[in-house]
Amino acid sequence: MKMPEETTVKSANPIEQRFRKIRRYHYFFFFILFLSKLPLFWHFISLIFLSPRMDFYCDVNKGGKNYCPCENPRWDTSVFTKTIQTKFNLHCERQWLVTLTQSTVYIGTLFGSYGFGRWSDKWGRRSACVYSCLTLTVSGCLLSFMPGIVSFLIVRFIEGAACGGYVVVVFVFLVEFCGPNNREIVSVLFHIPPNFGHATLAAVSYLLRDCDYFQLAISVPLIIFVSMRCLLYESPKWLLDLGRLDEAADVMGKIDKFNKEPNPSMKPELEAFRASMTSNTKVTFWEIFKHKRLTINFVCMAYIYFVCGMGFYGVSQYIGHMSGDIHKNVALSGLLLIPGTCIALLLIKVLSRRQFLMLTSLISGVFIIIVVFLNEDLNLLKVIFACICNSGFYLSFLVAFLYGVELFPTSIRSSALGTLSTISRIGQIVAPQINTLSPFAAALTFGIMAIIGTALCIPLPETKNVELPSTVEDTKIQDKAKKVKHNVEGATSDQEAAPSK
Repeated sequence: MKMPEETTVKSANPIEQRFRKIRRYHYFFFFILFLSKLPLFWHFISLIFLSPRMDFYCDVNKGGKNYCPCENPRWDTSVFTKTIQTKFNLHCERQWLVTLTQSTVYIGTLFGSYGFGRWSDKWGRRSACVYSCLTLTVSGCLLSFMPGIVSFLIVRFIEGAACGGYVVVVFVFLVEFCGPNNREIVSVLFHIPPNFGHATLAAVSYLLRDCDYFQLAISVPLIIFVSMRCLLYESPKWLLDLGRLDEAADVMGKIDKFNKEPNPSMKPELEAFRASMTSNTKVTFWEIFKHKRLTINFVCMAYIYFVCGMGFYGVSQYIGHMSGDIHKNVALSGLLLIPGTCIALLLIKVLSRRQFLMLTSLISGVFIIIVVFLNEDLNLLKVIFACICNSGFYLSFLVAFLYGVELFPTSIRSSALGTLSTISRIGQIVAPQINTLSPFAAALTFGIMAIIGTALCIPLPETKNVELPSTVEDTKIQDKAKKVKHNVEGATSDQEAAPSK
């Protein structure tokens, strides 16, 4: 009987092994990054309240509500005193500009995800976080003072770029401070602040019905997190994989000092690990397509990211347009994300990455399709089912972000995640256009595409409890291990099935 070939085993990454235990610095580090996600997420869904559906009446004695053409509309300000529509007089033939303001921020995130992702890979995780946060703070505040729709759209684009960049680099920054054993739990917990952000944004809007004051309120708090450059250390894993061993050892020493656990310098361990690497760690993003495994990973994840972006932000807007109080609908949608995320804490320990992603994608697709077949009299049930769908898309996003980080080597990790996030932003750009269709067609589109995404999870390799890859060769180890395991299991089965002599 031919025995399976052995696979080459690379020495364990000493930084990831040291990070297997959560210590004082980790709690400090996680607290700052977690807290920053709350006001950041406000910007992602702020358009729900900046440009809600607004009714108007014409001054002339003809027509009725929302009658066009109308030169001097009287806006219904019973819910919102000022919105983008009322500020820039966007109605009738200018109504399309409302959708454009929704898409502009997503176009910005498209460029920001890729641009800041490249920045992060080249100049560091910490600086990319700081400057994207600073850009978001400044552009967010400036939006309240824009005098015209053109200047508003330009600044909105910059705000979107900063949002997209920050969400990518901060997640990579976070994951690189985790060991293989706690990466999944920390990444799930990292998505709880946005849950509260989703729910509390409705409260901010309820208190501030003027879009200018509302925009300032969600932007000013971010200035606090620009201080991350002084408070946090650079990712030692990024420094290690780029060959900056002295800096990596220095950071690990500072972390040990912060933890009040003085240890010998890690430089000898880092040098030994670096010497054990069998291939060049400095690869470019486009080299992904020279390797079959990486190409499959990227193509499948690209579609999944597109559907997650389109589905979550599209269904969030869909819920905002459903009948009933907009603040209650959005708050309910956000609150339902919290138990969903808590359930994810349990499921992600039990299920593999692939199983988790398939389950949440399937739930999203099925529940939004059910919504379109429910009677209009069952509005509360329709909202609840749509919120469950939204939770499914959110949890898909949650595991997809972690999965995307684990599938690519360090030198292109932020670039790959940034590119995938860029594709996700394209989905967000498309989402408002889908919502211009009939509610039936929009919901059916979201549902069918989610179910297709479920099927595209099948070709992906499993990355649970595996160290973050440093090289291209590392990304192939899981496939080799699976083949060896399959051969061993097959050989064992043959032996058990063979008749004894």
